[in-house]
Amino acid sequence: MHFLSYWINKAANAQVWLCSIFLCLLGTLMSMIILLQVVFRFVIYIPFPWSEECARYMMVWMAMLGSVVALRWGRHIGVRILVEKIPGRGYDRFIVPLVQLGMILFLAVLTQQGINLATLNMHQRSPAMEIPMLIPYLALPVGSVMMIVDIAADMLHDRFPTSAGSNANIATPALGTEDSPNP
Repeated sequence: MHFLSYWINKAANAQVWLCSIFLCLLGTLMSMIILLQVVFRFVIYIPFPWSEECARYMMVWMAMLGSVVALRWGRHIGVRILVEKIPGRGYDRFIVPLVQLGMILFLAVLTQQGINLATLNMHQRSPAMEIPMLIPYLALPVGSVMMIVDIAADMLHDRFPTSAGSNANIATPALGTEDSPNP
């Protein structure tokens, strides 16, 4: 199991790194497109008909890729009131695995529904850019699968620590405990 934990954690680390790179690239590209759109619309008076749609689809992808990075660093919103009432190590032993399994179940449903939505709309074209709507709709299942990999890596690292594992305990910072870092 240490071998599996090592390689899944390596994959999770690589995907978080790739998501961070793509977030920077998409954010820069989206900002440039919007800036050019403003200049061309109000200065040159020749607007781009596709810029708003392109920026919207980039924002959708940035939201899903950003969710992967935020999950790794425990930056998703959480409710602390019940967790603070759990005594001692009971949280780490019993609640964290349940939270992680619940998150995987939710993300699996999100993945399935995202795939259904993407395949249902794969022949539809976007109005301005004429790209298949499969491209923006795939952000949901791709981001969900990446988050499932990250949660699985965290679960394996909790039970079978390896050198490839991260120190980001996904469920703890999200819900909060006394020893979790301040988000």
